Amino acid sequence: MTVTKADIVNRLADATGLTKTDVEVVVNGFLYNVMEALQEGDRVEIRGFGSFYSKERGPRQVKNPRTNRVMDIDHRFVPVFRPAKYFRESVNQHLLANRQEKPNE
Repeated sequence: MTVTKADIVNRLADATGLTKTDVEVVVNGFLYNVMEALQEGDRVEIRGFGSFYSKERGPRQVKNPRTNRVMDIDHRFVPVFRPAKYFRESVNQHLLANRQEKPNE
């Protein structure tokens, strides 16, 4: 299952009692500020959740497996998210527990 931005807005609106419109403004503002900080080369760190930062990738050549054509990829920066240790461990533990409860699915 995929959780969309609309799903997050609905969940937060239900949990806080705020209107969906108000929550959507806050969520969009948060995402905009994260993107803006990364565009400026800053790092965004949310303690207990993780860090967003930009990683530099050098130029390289890649091969298209369908056409076998070699292409050049330019130097670029890509956004990266690194989860906090607790977040990473928590996700792992919950997914392992769910898998043990439902082994044949």
